[in-house]
Amino acid sequence: MEEMNNSNNKSKEFLKNNLPIILILVLGFAIRIYYLILTKNQTGWWDENEYLSVGLHWFFDIPYELNPQRPPLLSLMEGILMKLGANEVMLKFVIELIPSTLLILISYLIVKEMYNKKLALLTAFLMSVFWLIIFNTVRLHADIPLLFFSYLSVYYFWKGYIKKEKNYYIWLIGVFIALAFLIKLTAGLFGIIFLIFLIFTEKFKFLKNKHLWISFILMFLLILPYLIWQNNVFGSYTAFFSGSHVLSNPSGITSYKPIGWHVLNFIPWMLNTPYFILFLIGLLTLYTLFLSLDLIIKNKSNEKYNDLFIFIWILITLVYFVFLERDAEDRWLLPIALPLFILVSKGLYFIYDIIKKYQKNIAITAFILLILLGAYFQLARANETINSKIDSYKEVKDASLWIKENSNPQDIIFSKSVTQMTYYTRRQIIGFAGNETEFKEMISKYKPKYIVFSVFEPHGATLAYPEKFKNSLEPVKAYFADAAQTQPILIVYKFKNYDL
Repeated sequence: MEEMNNSNNKSKEFLKNNLPIILILVLGFAIRIYYLILTKNQTGWWDENEYLSVGLHWFFDIPYELNPQRPPLLSLMEGILMKLGANEVMLKFVIELIPSTLLILISYLIVKEMYNKKLALLTAFLMSVFWLIIFNTVRLHADIPLLFFSYLSVYYFWKGYIKKEKNYYIWLIGVFIALAFLIKLTAGLFGIIFLIFLIFTEKFKFLKNKHLWISFILMFLLILPYLIWQNNVFGSYTAFFSGSHVLSNPSGITSYKPIGWHVLNFIPWMLNTPYFILFLIGLLTLYTLFLSLDLIIKNKSNEKYNDLFIFIWILITLVYFVFLERDAEDRWLLPIALPLFILVSKGLYFIYDIIKKYQKNIAITAFILLILLGAYFQLARANETINSKIDSYKEVKDASLWIKENSNPQDIIFSKSVTQMTYYTRRQIIGFAGNETEFKEMISKYKPKYIVFSVFEPHGATLAYPEKFKNSLEPVKAYFADAAQTQPILIVYKFKNYDL
């Protein structure tokens, strides 16, 4: 009985101490599960279905040409789950929704270690309602698993190396960077962030830490099979370089592009107006960081020392996309979501502390209103964006399922929507050439059953082929943009013969 009472007391104590973060996690999970159910029938996009098609190729022997740009871990996870019978909803639940929810907890733990519990709870709440994470949670993109593993590397970097708690925490830094890299190549930026921070704060003293070397060796050993596989499949240990605008360019930068200052516009776009204003205020609070940098570096327990890390985190990421890649999509900047929201939280507490000096109740009211106003904007954008994209590429999916029902597994289909149609048809899909001579040669070689034309991919001169080769091509299925069926957006043609 006494043991039971002690257990109940411990449970009550745990709940009392952790109730706020538990409620935030429940909120984040509820938002995500709602949109997962809402989007259960939405069509996957090009890159989503590329990973899925690779999974089908490996586990179901579906013909598909591999892309050296895509690391294998996401496709491997998807392929295993599909082999076990998982549908798209289950794939998203396991690969996206669970890591997306855990990101809230990991963010909380990172900020708690770096700053304090108050700032950690606020930042975790902001991550729970962040529209761009919610949107990507209901898509089979690589970005959520990337964040999951990358943020774990940050957590163990801080716990293991900075706070010196347990040596094996340092080993886990390399493990999680490697796993993140095997999801998406830009995870390498986290290694650069850690390296620059250590050089800046310790010069090269960190090189004497044997546990960092163990971490590096573990990272290399985990990535090594991928490099060997790349060499076996693509003929080079670093074939993934060909998929990078930066790494594939001999000069090391995309010199044919102007500097990507437009990338900076994604920050106000991601944060939305209320939180962006708070971010700017939080950014201003960093001014003391540069006024006494030497003292801050010497006093590693100082909060400004932690500010230095998040500043480098943001800076290195933006430098890469602005000056090297010179381009980005909003989701490419998701790795800096946490430091951005740390600064939003700092800006909010800065306002709170000023108002509190004069009237505490007004300060609390303003604090709550600003949080809720920003959360409303975030959730409104999530809802608008998700709902507006639910039916995008629907006709590609519908046509693919029709082709699957009206073809045999050995049939070949020509389409520009290669990744989507491979996944939905489970057939060999080949992207056809624009040059007429090459097109005729491909027809003679592959003898496809169907060819698909649509507005969803660029077709160039090939759009004239249905009319030019009308004696060989018969329209068998069409999808229209209007109810009167006067504006076709996708047409499936069947080959009556191959004498073009």
